[in-house]
Amino acid sequence: MDSPFNRSTMTSRSPPPPQRRSTEGASTPTPSVVEVVSTHEIQQWISSIELCLNEICNVSAEGKLNSDQKLRISNNSRKVISGVSQLAVQYQSLKQKYISAQTIINTLTEQRESSAQLEDQIEDLKACIRSAPKAQQPNVSFADVVRTSKSTIARPPSTSSIAVYPASKDKTSEETKELIQSIIKPNELKLHIRGMRKTRGGGIIISAEGKNDLEKLRKSELLKTSGLKVEESTKRKPKVILLGVPTNTTDKDVFQCLYEQNIAGKYQHMDHSKFSSSIKLSHKTGKKDGPYCNYVLELTSELRKILIEQERAYINWTSCPVRDYTLVTRCYKCQQYGHSAKFCRESSSTCGHCGLRWAFNQRMLKIRRTCDLCHVPAF
Repeated sequence: MDSPFNRSTMTSRSPPPPQRRSTEGASTPTPSVVEVVSTHEIQQWISSIELCLNEICNVSAEGKLNSDQKLRISNNSRKVISGVSQLAVQYQSLKQKYISAQTIINTLTEQRESSAQLEDQIEDLKACIRSAPKAQQPNVSFADVVRTSKSTIARPPSTSSIAVYPASKDKTSEETKELIQSIIKPNELKLHIRGMRKTRGGGIIISAEGKNDLEKLRKSELLKTSGLKVEESTKRKPKVILLGVPTNTTDKDVFQCLYEQNIAGKYQHMDHSKFSSSIKLSHKTGKKDGPYCNYVLELTSELRKILIEQERAYINWTSCPVRDYTLVTRCYKCQQYGHSAKFCRESSSTCGHCGLRWAFNQRMLKIRRTCDLCHVPAF
């Protein structure tokens, strides 16, 4: 027969401890809750107390006691076993709080040790910075390093250049280059040529190490007798792009509106003649049959500064944003800048995703270029 005082199951689990909050008001993450059941010793104690109370109840039932006395003994026994059960529950809760507090203490101890190690490393870095040479200190700018450095990697090469144009405008830059290479022998004139590049008008820009090499080219009678003109190479003017110009507006109207609506009356030193000589149309971009197009303008640095500071240019009833026109050429074969794939000298291609060499497969009806290493479609 089950005992009416069997309350040992009440101590099977203890309630989880409440979540603590730190001094800053934020809740401190508690460790994972460990299920603590009553220990074997506590269960033995409660069982022995239950047996004793049962024996007292049995003895009182067999003795010469009245009903009131037996009821009092039974009620007191129930109170005793209930108190013992509550004591066991409180013990388990205290044990759980101890485990949680011990875990938090261990975590804080590890964080304090890590903080101490970081502070030591910071002090070591500060000591290294203080003991570093002056050129490596943070207060030295990049311009100072470039100016005082003996290396030529960080700065562009200091070369001089001249422009050579053909007498006839029908000749191309390639024909001019072949003619120069056929009549000029660098080994005879002891020239130090850095490079040759094409320019508009069928001309060639020749870059050399110093001005002495360029003087030899200017004084060369072979260039003069072959019909070539030697001129000073001029720097390219900056370009800006005028976005969203209506296509039904003529070029003459665009330039007229640029001056009248944006320049006239604001800048007294910029009259109409100076404006006309400072700007010209380079080309247009945009959809061929679209309602709007973009004007790429080649202009002086002074006029470029005026338009860029205004940020917008007004053309009749249209407000057009003004931006610097910077076109960077990239080769999608070797992934380098400064040339296109048409003029690339590399024998194999480079993947634009992983940076390694790849081969392309011509399958189906289209040319699908896929990297054999990373299996990502390349450009």
